Amino acid sequence: MDSSQGQLSVTNAEGVISLVPHMLGFHPRDSLVVLIMRDCALEATLRVDLPTPDVAPATSRRLARHVVDYMRAVPEADGACLVLYSEPGAHPGEGLPYQDFIEVVATQLQRSGYRIADAWVVGSERWWSYFCSESACCPPGGRPLESVALSEANLGMVVRGSSPLAELWDGNTSTEWPGVEAVRAVVEAQAAAGSGWRDTIRGLERWCLALDQDPEDLLHRLRANPADTGALLAALQVQIVRDALPFAAGASTEEARNALVGQLRHAGSAAQLRELGEFMLGTSDRAPHWTTLERLWTVGRGVLPAARGTDRCALLCILAWIEWAKGHSSGAHALITTCRTEDPHYRLASLLDAFLARGRLPRWATKRETAWTQ
Repeated sequence: MDSSQGQLSVTNAEGVISLVPHMLGFHPRDSLVVLIMRDCALEATLRVDLPTPDVAPATSRRLARHVVDYMRAVPEADGACLVLYSEPGAHPGEGLPYQDFIEVVATQLQRSGYRIADAWVVGSERWWSYFCSESACCPPGGRPLESVALSEANLGMVVRGSSPLAELWDGNTSTEWPGVEAVRAVVEAQAAAGSGWRDTIRGLERWCLALDQDPEDLLHRLRANPADTGALLAALQVQIVRDALPFAAGASTEEARNALVGQLRHAGSAAQLRELGEFMLGTSDRAPHWTTLERLWTVGRGVLPAARGTDRCALLCILAWIEWAKGHSSGAHALITTCRTEDPHYRLASLLDAFLARGRLPRWATKRETAWTQ
């Protein structure tokens, strides 16, 4: 297998398994991970939650069909490796966990024309092959995870700077924002004053100007300036600013502004709103401007400790959308879950949650030349 991460060559099971956390950005648990390949090159990585151990055969087949649908979304994909994360039974002779489920998934993929290179189960201390029963290479007691950690592929990714998280970031942080009371006073004052359409446009423009700056320098200045921080957060309490901001960062500031002006003054063309809608739904043919979108991620995550209520939910949804745009649906779901826990009635979070549940991927994420690369 060749990884797209700098053409890293991987030639053994330990190396393939070691790639999974690096590709996902975190260490999965209770998951099935599908490494989607074209020839011998890794094209994409898919993670899905495992069903309950006693899942009905019909449910296994339905989940397997979802995996096939994901595979079909990757052009020219022709094979896969399956890596399942679960603990084996406590008693010898129980067999590997989810054996039947893996067989259903593998069969569905093979019937759809995909080759299965191999399948493994990874526990907290050891790993096993589903397909190999040769005791010389695949002993019944499994092999230690230390062999994965010491694999050439894993060490190569670490040298490249990859450092997977122990678990997904869900928007919660222990970081405190200095002078947060002053920031909230600004947000509340602007909310109480209301805003006309010109103020709404200025709110979007304020964010666009912020994204033209170095994110770390900007965050340093914002920590010392409650008025500017509050103004940015207050702008996100306006729904159409929140919705247009990812489009402004990822596609076109001018088009986002024009769409916003048109909607506010009831003079926008259908084409302007269609471009914004297609981009946000991931059906657009245009590739995102990843540099600016990453700045929005950095700034949004940076000011999150100063956010509360509506503006915090807006930021969580924007960050979730960026994760989804990168092809990181698991990360998006974690952020949406936090938002829905804090405010079960926040409508955008409910809509995004339903959207993610459908398993849709943005068009650009299925093409190597337009997909996000770390």
